Amino acid sequence: MIGFETDLQDLRDASGHLGAAADAAAQAHTGVRKLDVPTPPESSGIFDIGAMLPVYNVFGRSLGMPAVSQAFEKHREQILDLIGQLQQSTRDTSHALLTVADMYARAEADAQASLHRAAQG
Repeated sequence: MIGFETDLQDLRDASGHLGAAADAAAQAHTGVRKLDVPTPPESSGIFDIGAMLPVYNVFGRSLGMPAVSQAFEKHREQILDLIGQLQQSTRDTSHALLTVADMYARAEADAQASLHRAAQG
């Protein structure tokens, strides 16, 4: 491309690769979402029976690990948020590269048209 030192196909290819990466992040987001762990409700006092009832989850019902399941769930939610941010920023960057490629292509076409008019006239 004249004057820009940029191969438009490279920009479009990079956009496609980033789009694929955003799709992979979306799949990871879906996978992490499915890993939620039921946790006991927060205890509201000494007479709160609900917090004492066992909760079935990957850590078992009777292992006495509500703090572990709650920590796992909190961490899972944080990871879910970060993967969502990664997906969005990757998708946005993919679209931005396509926009830049389109702008460069229009500028190139305008430059070619100007050169053609100048040569004719």
